[in-house]
Formats: sequence, structure tokens, C-alpha cells
Amino acid sequence: MDWKEYEREIEGHFRSEYPSARITDDAKLVGHFSNTERQIDLLIEEQICDLTFRIAIDAKHHGRKIDVKQVEEFLGLVRDVGVHTGIMIAPEGYTDAAIERAHKDDADVILDVLNFKELQQFHGFGAIPYSGQHGALVQPPFGWVVDGARRPGTLAWLYERGLTFDDATKSHEFMYINFWQKKEPAHDLPSLFKFQESYMYEGSNPASEITFIGGVPRTDVPTAIRISRFKYHPGMAEYTGFVDFDGFIFMCVLFAPDSLAAKNLSKLRFVMRKVLPLKVTYNTRIRPKDLREEAKTAPSHSVPQKKIKAGDYSHDLDEKMK
Repeated sequence: MDWKEYEREIEGHFRSEYPSARITDDAKLVGHFSNTERQIDLLIEEQICDLTFRIAIDAKHHGRKIDVKQVEEFLGLVRDVGVHTGIMIAPEGYTDAAIERAHKDDADVILDVLNFKELQQFHGFGAIPYSGQHGALVQPPFGWVVDGARRPGTLAWLYERGLTFDDATKSHEFMYINFWQKKEPAHDLPSLFKFQESYMYEGSNPASEITFIGGVPRTDVPTAIRISRFKYHPGMAEYTGFVDFDGFIFMCVLFAPDSLAAKNLSKLRFVMRKVLPLKVTYNTRIRPKDLREEAKTAPSHSVPQKKIKAGDYSHDLDEKMK
């Protein structure tokens, strides 16, 4: 993929995310401090009441990590043209110094990654995690994939495209998905929060602080985001997004270091905005033998969209047949 195709892919993503905005590629703005014309790869302008909200996108199609010098140049551009947010996107990521420089600056700058490496087994650009009669259509955020491989205690994982599961967990940037079936002791969001907090302050790595921030705007269902910090994981937090569907509560749990919290919180919010509930039904005419044969190769509780087929079975059903 050449740099033009790379920029078109990025432009397509933001046009779908901001359908009502005016989006200009190769935009020019005169700097407030430099008093000279500055080039912006992609300029997003969204009208909110009487204000125009501006986002500057800088696409770096380099074969190496972006260093602190390039991040400082972008910070200078963001301040000079007076945009509200700057987003730099690169295929190979950023050096530690570059990440720290952006994190500790007061400018609203996000360092993101878009990697076009080949998808690995059970990876997809969408998935249907399911349990019992409940399922959800999940879309991964920008630059990430859904990993539908079978792992204990979770329905699916999300992380940066091009990484393996082990790479993602080592980098401390990943999300996983679970459902809470609405039944005692928790049948709604407040009772679920109370139940979970009853044990989160205990154990070998107890929570040291639990706070809540606003969820995402949805007209159909309530949402919430909980931030949990733990005694033996300083400098990072667990962000849990809750979407209260009929019959079950969708939970997406994000782990991220503080230096990358802004970028990854936007990805969590994306998942929460886009997720849709599904009802799961089963074909009782499928013979148990057929299901056992399929269980040897198929993920039991999350189906990547590129591999969806008829006759998929639930995790609960699979466990009963073993």
C-alpha cells in the first residue's frame, strides 16, 4: 500500500465517523503565530451550535516508529493553526519518548496507529460474541481487530491490527468483551455496579480507586464508563464500558497506560456507540456429533465476521457436550 492509498483509508474512516462534518484533504490554514500557510493532511470541521470544532489529522506513512522530534513538530502545528484536537496516525507506532511528550503536553493530541499487516487466524473487522440467547454485533475501533479465538472467561478480545494476542497483552493496550445476564444479584446497571464493587476491593490486587465518567450518547439504551485503579498496577487503569440491553448488559473492558488513555478511551467509546444486540436461536435438528466435530476447529463464543457460517453454536451448548 502506497502513501496515497494509506491516506484514502484514513479519510474513509473519518468520513464515516463524522458524516455531517466538512472534511478537506490537503487543507491549508494560516498559522496564528507563524503568519504563514500550514498544510494539514485532513481537516475535519464540525459545526456545534455557533462554534466550529476542528480536528487536524497528520498521516505518517513511515516504515519506522515516529520519534519525539516529529511529535513536537506536530504539537507546534496544532498550536499554530488553533485546531481543537490533533490526531497523528502512523503504521509502526511511536517511540516511548514521543508518547510521553504528547501525554505531558497540554495540547489535545492523540497518537494513533493504523497497520495493514495481514489478519491472523480468528481475527476480523467485526464479530458476533454470544452466550446463551444473547449476542452482540461488535465493530472494532480504528486500526484494531476483533480476536474471536477461544479463551477462558471472555467472549472476544480487541487489539491493534498486526499484533498477536501475547503482543497486545504485553503492550497493555487491549479490550475484552463479556456479558452479564440480567438476574439476581444484578438486574440493572446500579445493582451490577454494587455487586462488582463488593469484591473489587478484595483479593490479591485490590482496587484502590473506582470512579465513573459519562458514557456514550445513545437514544436506545443507558450506558456508563467505570474507571478502576488497582494497587499493584500503578500508571494504568481499567476502563469498563457498560451498555444496558434488554436481557443482558454488554461489558467492554479496556486496559491502558495513563499516557495512552485519551486515545484508547475514544476507541472504547466507539465500540459502545456501535455495538448492537442480537437474539441467538439454535437449530435443534443439528446432530450432537456434527457440533462436536465443529467444536474442534471453531471458536466457541465469538465468530469473526469474515468466518460467519450457519449452524454456529453457543459456548454454553459446547460445554455441555464435552
